[in-house]
Amino acid sequence: MESLPERVLLSGTLFLSFAISFGLYLFTLAPTVTFEDSGELIAAAYRLGIPHQPGYPLFTLLGRLFSMLPINNVAYRLNLMSAFLTSAGALWLCWMVVLVIEDWFEASRQPTRTQRRHRILLKYAAALSTALFMTTAFETWEQSIITEVYGLNAMFTSLLLLLAVQWKRQTLPGERLRYFLLICYVLGLTLSNHTTALMFIPVLFIFAWMVDKSFILRLKNLFMGIPFLLFGLLPYAYLPLASARDPIMDWGNPENWTNFWRTVQRHQYNLDESRSWGKFVEQLGAYIDLLIHQWQPFLLLLALAGLIAFGILKQSETPGNSGKKNPRSEPQSSSIMGTVLADFSGRPYFYLSLVYFFFAAPLLTYMTNFDVSHPIPHIAAENKALVSVFYIPSYIYIAILMGVGIYFLLHSIGFPRFTEFGALLLIVALPLVGGAYVNFSKVTMRHYYFTEEYVENLFTVAGKKALIFAHWDPFYFPTNYYQFVEGKRPDIIVLDQQLLRRSWYLQWLTDHYPEFIKLAEKEVKEFLEAVAPFEAHQPYDGNFIQQKYMAMINAFIDRTMEQGREVYFTYTPPPDMAAGYLKESELVAYRLKQPRSSLTDIDTQ
Repeated sequence: MESLPERVLLSGTLFLSFAISFGLYLFTLAPTVTFEDSGELIAAAYRLGIPHQPGYPLFTLLGRLFSMLPINNVAYRLNLMSAFLTSAGALWLCWMVVLVIEDWFEASRQPTRTQRRHRILLKYAAALSTALFMTTAFETWEQSIITEVYGLNAMFTSLLLLLAVQWKRQTLPGERLRYFLLICYVLGLTLSNHTTALMFIPVLFIFAWMVDKSFILRLKNLFMGIPFLLFGLLPYAYLPLASARDPIMDWGNPENWTNFWRTVQRHQYNLDESRSWGKFVEQLGAYIDLLIHQWQPFLLLLALAGLIAFGILKQSETPGNSGKKNPRSEPQSSSIMGTVLADFSGRPYFYLSLVYFFFAAPLLTYMTNFDVSHPIPHIAAENKALVSVFYIPSYIYIAILMGVGIYFLLHSIGFPRFTEFGALLLIVALPLVGGAYVNFSKVTMRHYYFTEEYVENLFTVAGKKALIFAHWDPFYFPTNYYQFVEGKRPDIIVLDQQLLRRSWYLQWLTDHYPEFIKLAEKEVKEFLEAVAPFEAHQPYDGNFIQQKYMAMINAFIDRTMEQGREVYFTYTPPPDMAAGYLKESELVAYRLKQPRSSLTDIDTQ
């Protein structure tokens, strides 16, 4: 039983890990909607609809709760949710490191009162620094001050790691089973937010096998875990239920089995890109480049120290073991395999680190297969930015290794050689200087109104019942927020040109803008017939699909112009789109004009 003062220290450290993280995020929080996915995610949560694949049902339901907070605008409330969830993740991570240090580094021999005091202070300072390393990592911070799904993902990643350590620490079979079932349930919830959490299934299985292989290989335990995992996946039931209502946000229209399965599988993102060793090496190089820009690069040496500490200390040398090993994990064979298993059970955190990074970096890189070496620089940069958020779980684990490395180094050097205040100040200052100070100017959005001003200018320029073509999600999604949440300019139709390639999007337009679809009913039908084999993974003619696609878009343009309504493009359209029209710049968009009309005179007065 731990003493009351140490319980107070634990509570205070956990509070500080959350409070400092949340305070930092609040200070840099975006005050309104941003580009990329934020506008769509906010609109889907506010209207209880469905955002882009895989539908993010748990995020949407939580977002609906945060959208009802009586503060500021709806976008701010959802931005606040990201900050809150990541800060909760920092708390779980802080607690995990406290347990790891107790489990792994505190000597079995009885220390003096002074030594014990120093170790306790060092332990909690290292745990707090871990939380702040997580909070101030560039990518984690950037995603935690806007509306995105990665705050929830970071929270669950930290919680699963905490529960895994708690499971390891249990000595009674019943308690170990209860933690296992809780892990299965939380893992299901994690998967209902982001499919990259699939990596945790093999990672946690291997960790459990190293710690107590008899437990994890007992079929009864595994079968008991399946219902809890499925129960955690229940938020996915929201998708067909919500889609059946035909909400204003209904990405993928997953109200039938085919569309539901396509949504969950992220069907539209499976582009079958080619793979090669050279491309894979370049992708790993991109990951390393991203990694060294999360904090000051020298801080990664602390992570290396943490990994070394896990590697050189064995189970018998760690606290609470007193030289004894868990009899349930003790290998019964004297063979080479038995020796290997003994090494696994003696250094589970070291091998957990290796397995975790294999799945969180190289394997994830191979699976996502983003082309970071594209010959067009801005496309390569965009692909690198897209994949960077998937690596947040790896940055979280590196934060753990940094905190462990700090404890290991100072404990090895001899904490009494430092003044207590100076040592604790140094530990906490490392993430604040090497993370917060370095990244603050790069991530802060506290004065960010560019997206709001962009949409306001676009809506001001557009005439009554205008048609606006946006080229890509980042410039289309902000209009979702202002139309479907703020209720601005409901008379205009904003189309995502790239989504017009998808049958579900045309169905969505049919449900919500039936009169518009009737303008090009024949062309829409012909395009849907052409694209059907592609969506069903059957042989298709790409040139034929493109021909029907262009015919459909040009039909929308022609019929809208014939009605005397204005048509705008927020980008320069390709040569075979709206080819017969003049394109007059109105700064935020190009307005189409009939070929024989004159361009607007500029008032130079």
